[in-house]
Amino acid sequence: MCIEKTPWEQVIEFHGHTCPGIALGYRLAQIANRELGTSAALDSGISVTAYTHSCALDAFQIINRATYGRKNLLVEEKKLHVYHFQNVNMSKKILITVHSEILEQIADAEEPLSPREIQTKNLEAIRIILGVEESSFCKIQNVQIM
Repeated sequence: MCIEKTPWEQVIEFHGHTCPGIALGYRLAQIANRELGTSAALDSGISVTAYTHSCALDAFQIINRATYGRKNLLVEEKKLHVYHFQNVNMSKKILITVHSEILEQIADAEEPLSPREIQTKNLEAIRIILGVEESSFCKIQNVQIM
């Protein structure tokens, strides 16, 4: 018997482990699908521009079907957790900015931590990312397409 994996399980399997970056990307990808009226089940027609390289990009590949090879996943490195998502089928584009307070809460600790402490910190960061109210997590803006 074959059991279908949830989108969260698919993202973790693709990325190779669970981490705050994957949770961040998963949440952003889900928000983008909702705002742009697309579905992960189909070829969504979403184009993504990220302004930082992070684990979040792997979630976009699974949830939004945006990939480097298809040239609908681009990175312009500015070390900012800001993301443009565009539904190319509907000419609709949004900008999602992760609030700095969230990024501060999930930032890597500066002091050396034991493996157990790292695991605990990562699980807490994932809980925050996936559980915080959306208005506290990010800002969503509609963008005019030229």
